[in-house]
Amino acid sequence: ATAELLELRSGGSSGEPVAVWHDLGSVRAHAAHGERDRSVWAGSLVPRRGYREAVVGLLDGADPSVHRFLRRGVIVPSREEVERRYLSADAPVAATLAELNAFQPHVIHAYGSFVEMLLAHVQASQAPFRRPALITYSSDELGEAARRSIERELGVPVLSTYEAIEAFKIGFECDRRNGFHLNVDLYPLRIEEGSGEVILSNLVNRATVLLNYRIGDLATLSPTPCSCGRALPLMSRLDGRRDGVLQRADGTPFLPMAASLILAREPGVWQYQIREVRPLHLDVDIVAGPPCDRPAAAARIAANLAHEIGGDARVRVEFVDRIERTAGGKVRRIVACSHAG
Repeated sequence: ATAELLELRSGGSSGEPVAVWHDLGSVRAHAAHGERDRSVWAGSLVPRRGYREAVVGLLDGADPSVHRFLRRGVIVPSREEVERRYLSADAPVAATLAELNAFQPHVIHAYGSFVEMLLAHVQASQAPFRRPALITYSSDELGEAARRSIERELGVPVLSTYEAIEAFKIGFECDRRNGFHLNVDLYPLRIEEGSGEVILSNLVNRATVLLNYRIGDLATLSPTPCSCGRALPLMSRLDGRRDGVLQRADGTPFLPMAASLILAREPGVWQYQIREVRPLHLDVDIVAGPPCDRPAAAARIAANLAHEIGGDARVRVEFVDRIERTAGGKVRRIVACSHAG
């Protein structure tokens, strides 16, 4: 019966909403499998039991929905309970910061794009920020410049997890930050040669069975194991979304990772979106902090992107206060024309 199942909706590899159903057994397993990535920091950075966690996302999104569904079939002893609070990523950043300061979580888990916005707000406003012991992120990207700033200037470790509505616990980072350790015993995963597309199966969920599913991500596997000693295969990096591949003037693809590197070289660029308005015409919106020399950065970014695209490429760069999120609460780094990818 559908009343005994949890329905979540994903954009899917095509970008069209896809309903994915999860049975209670798979959601219970999800909670248990989370101990793998939690073991990286629980008991060292954060108390093993009874800590506070703030989850910033959509209030009707996957995280709170999974938590409510899990409560149907699991009783957690009070001494083991995590005090968890869900906050909206759509609320004004200043209001969310005030809630975080009042709650004083040990762990903040959020979209990567929200972490960037939080950092930019704190840097620009010099607002007080009661720093957590750890920040974790998933769902969309966190720029390398923002991550370095959080870790070096704020002194807060940052770790990422690789998750999807179709497969909850695909991979996680350890403290070496060499990439994602892949839970291939739960979600067998391979990278298609040539295209770099991630293809996975879900061996946990019995409600919606997914085998050899193209999740829409592009990635690279590491040829060597992680120095931490874990035996799980290592994905060295996520290269972006298949639907976020721009097209050069000569018809070859310009991958999201290559575009990210151009933006990552600019100090103070916390968040960006590149939109391919039409072939060879790009609009770039940027959220930046005080270290950014905006006129110089805009000129360099426009010149470097135009050089990479080639031909008569035209690039417009504009600095904005906020980049609009998708209905799923994420920020799309690259919005390509339908011909690309």
